[in-house]
Amino acid sequence: MYQEVSFKTEQVIYAHTRSDEADMEYKMHCHNSYEIYYMITGNVEYLLEGRSYCPRPGSLLVIAPGCFHGLRVLDGNEYDRIRVHFTEDLLNGKERELLLKPFGTGWGCLEEQFPIEWYFHAIEECGTYGKELQNIAIRTRILSLLAGISAIYVRSAGRVHGAEGQAQEIIRYINSHLRDTLTVEGLAEQFFMSRNHLTSIFRQATGTTVARYIIYKRMTIARKELAMGTPAAEAASRAGFGDYSSFFRAYRKMFGCAPTDKTAMELPDMDKSGDF
Repeated sequence: MYQEVSFKTEQVIYAHTRSDEADMEYKMHCHNSYEIYYMITGNVEYLLEGRSYCPRPGSLLVIAPGCFHGLRVLDGNEYDRIRVHFTEDLLNGKERELLLKPFGTGWGCLEEQFPIEWYFHAIEECGTYGKELQNIAIRTRILSLLAGISAIYVRSAGRVHGAEGQAQEIIRYINSHLRDTLTVEGLAEQFFMSRNHLTSIFRQATGTTVARYIIYKRMTIARKELAMGTPAAEAASRAGFGDYSSFFRAYRKMFGCAPTDKTAMELPDMDKSGDF
């Protein structure tokens, strides 16, 4: 069983999805949009930048752009969740300053926030509106949702994060050196461990390989540069790709088009792609 109510605009994606199939493989990805995930029912495990977290019913996850994350469904019980993606340009400067604090620079969780569900249903209603009215209503209702989340964040004693392991040090190092040359061999030497051991603990913590993680992270930087109008070759260089040809091949493989194709700047479709 798979059911979804969803709609998409230039700045927002909304999806309310129900399913009852287990999927023990992590679907790892990252993107340039902000994501709000609300868990209604289900038994899943999230991996977010190398940390694991099992959200309980009523849990609210907020995920910042560039955060490498994914989940696996642990059993065949009904999995009911709501997700909203939105781009930063939906908000003005003051709104960004006030309403994006809960996202920090990675991810956070606010547990047992059942009263917040009303806001999602108000956004879902916008899918039945005409385009002009829809754009006004969506912005208004997402602002209300973000204001509600911000108020909860301020009142909360703190966000809940999963356990931190040795892989976190490696992840932090990679994220601070994305514009440098990075290899598994070099990382193994940096952290005084064998290549096989580093590869093993990294995959266990993140659900993916070191190489794939680096490509996704660099591609997120490149996509942000491209969206700001940076020429493709310069965007590739700023993102840490050693040469334009390797960037071009990776970009085409991931998005199915050239970096100069502006249609690839749109928000990704949820549950439709294994990449973004």
